[in-house]
Amino acid sequence: MFLTTQYLEEADVLADRVGIIDHGHIVAEGTPLALKAEVGRPTIEAIPADPAELGRASDVLARFGELVPCAENGVAVRLKGGESDLADVVRALDAEGLKVEHLQLHQPSLDDVFLAKTGRSLEGAGDEEEKEGPTSQLAMDAT
Repeated sequence: MFLTTQYLEEADVLADRVGIIDHGHIVAEGTPLALKAEVGRPTIEAIPADPAELGRASDVLARFGELVPCAENGVAVRLKGGESDLADVVRALDAEGLKVEHLQLHQPSLDDVFLAKTGRSLEGAGDEEEKEGPTSQLAMDAT
């Protein structure tokens, strides 16, 4: 059975294999578990209470891993040390006097795979579709 969907949670639960199509090209294909493993380690996202502090927050988080794309008013990093870095991140933000409106730790998901492979969230892809026609799609094989 071949099914297309834009609901990544649905694909993660139902699919044996997933393919991500971006601008007519397959940019990723494999089992949900394998695709998430490509993205790797947990990610932490911080949104500073003061938007002017985004650069400083980015500098602090960059100490803990590789910066990755996220919401434009926040900063995210793929943690080098995994979940155990969370307490150190909080302490570092506090030591710099940075107040955080939102702090989230999450394991890789198909949303993260989509973002890593296309450079944008699936939500943003829909906005682009309205302007330019279909650009991104998720196909899955649920046998």
